[in-house]
Amino acid sequence: MLKAWLWCAVAATSVLGADIAGSDLLKAALTEGLRQAAPASSVDFAGTLPGRRSLADGRSSVALLFQKDGEPDPSAPAGQTLQRYLLANAAVVVAVHKSNRQNQVSFADLNSLLAKDPKVYYVNWNDLAGGNLSETILTYLYAPHGAFARELIQGVPLNKQPFRQEVNMVMDWAPVGQSLATRPATIAFAPALPVGSEGRLLQVSDGRPGKATTAYSPDEMNIYNGDYPLRLPLYLYVRTDKHAVHKDALKWLFSEAAAEQIRALGLYPAPKAIRERLAQRLDSR
Repeated sequence: MLKAWLWCAVAATSVLGADIAGSDLLKAALTEGLRQAAPASSVDFAGTLPGRRSLADGRSSVALLFQKDGEPDPSAPAGQTLQRYLLANAAVVVAVHKSNRQNQVSFADLNSLLAKDPKVYYVNWNDLAGGNLSETILTYLYAPHGAFARELIQGVPLNKQPFRQEVNMVMDWAPVGQSLATRPATIAFAPALPVGSEGRLLQVSDGRPGKATTAYSPDEMNIYNGDYPLRLPLYLYVRTDKHAVHKDALKWLFSEAAAEQIRALGLYPAPKAIRERLAQRLDSR
C-alpha cells in the first residue's frame, strides 16, 4: 500500500510539473536562488526535453532551454504565445601559446584539426593558413563535467564526426594550462580560459555555406550577438500571459546574483546593461 501511494505521489508530481522548468545542467546553480526570490513559483530543472513538453502542454509557464542553431522554438498551449529572452550562452574558446603568431581559425580548420576523417587532414602548424611553426600540433580539449565543449565542437565544426585519437580530452585544466604555458605547438579548446592562464585566444570564423567568413573574438558582445560562432544560446521562454505572475523569478534571473551563478557554470551571461534593461521592462508591464 505504501509503495502504491508513493508511486501515485511521484506520478502526480510528474503530471503537474512545475512553474519554472529547464535544462538539468542549471539545477544546482539556479534552483535555490529562484526559490528564495520567488517562493510562490515551483521550480524543477528536469531537462531540456521535459521543459519543452511542459511549456507546450501548459504545465510550465517559464523555461530555460539551450537551443541549437536552426532548432524551432518550443510550442505554447493553444491560444498562448511565448516571449523569448537570450539569458546566456555556452561557448568554446580556442587558445594557443603566447609565442604562436596564428590569429584565427575557421570551422573548416577545426574540422581538419580535430575530426577523425576530414577532407583535409592537418597535422603540422604549417598546414594552417598563417601557420608559423614547423611542429606537430598538440591538441587539448578541456571538457569539465556539465560543459558543452565536446558536444558543441562535435555538433558544428565536426558535423557530428568523431574526434581523432590524437585529441587529448581532459576534465582537469592543469595539464592544459601547463602545455599552453610551456609548449608552443599547443592548441587548446575550453569553455573559457581560466584567470591567470598564459594562453592567447584566437578569433574564430564559421565560413560554412551561407555563413559569415569574418573571424570574431570571444568577447562578451560577440558571444551575445552570435557573431562568435562557437556558442550555444540559453534562452528564457515566458508565456506572455504569465509575466506578472512570475515577475519576481524573472527579475532574479536577470540579476547579477543569477549571472554569477551562470558564470560559475562556465557560461556567458547576457551583458549587464541588457539584463538591467530587461528587468526594468518587467516593472512597466
